[in-house]
Amino acid sequence: MSKGTAIKTPGKQSHGRKSYHHGDLRRALLDAAREEIAANGAQSLTLASLARRAGVAQSAPYRHFADRDDLLFAVGEEGFRELSAALSSAAESGGEEGYVRRMAAAYLQFGERNVERYRLMFASRLVPDALQDSPLSKAAKESYDLLLAGISARGRSGPYGSATAVWAQLHGLVMLKADGFVTEPLDALLSELAL
Repeated sequence: MSKGTAIKTPGKQSHGRKSYHHGDLRRALLDAAREEIAANGAQSLTLASLARRAGVAQSAPYRHFADRDDLLFAVGEEGFRELSAALSSAAESGGEEGYVRRMAAAYLQFGERNVERYRLMFASRLVPDALQDSPLSKAAKESYDLLLAGISARGRSGPYGSATAVWAQLHGLVMLKADGFVTEPLDALLSELAL
């Protein structure tokens, strides 16, 4: 050890207070929330459990989230942004032929890979209870609008009805698979959808 280097107790600053070494505690809490939700579902999530998982004081999460719902809104918003990115990437990965089918495949893959987060996003009161102009509501609408744009571009009549019908098919498959009623990979069922 070089001359003048003080020995510090791990987790303590020289003045004896518990330190927090997260460069981005908000990000660490969101990551911990995603892990907890993936392992046990959103219903088991508490800010206290996240603080323990992140190795910070129980009061630390309140620096970034007003309460548990605020944290869940942030997790949901991130989920919708990831879904939108997957849908956009799928749409841009080829020509106009198969545009909606590629988006449908991306949707199914997202749902299959993120079952509990998907439940939070689509099978809870999270979005319906969010304020209409909230970041969560805007992110959810963006993912729907991508699907709507794809279907409208194909010239189907009644784009809102068609987009909702496609969405209902995709959602139904994800939930049936998540609940164990469908055992085969969802990609295998894609060709049977009315897209």
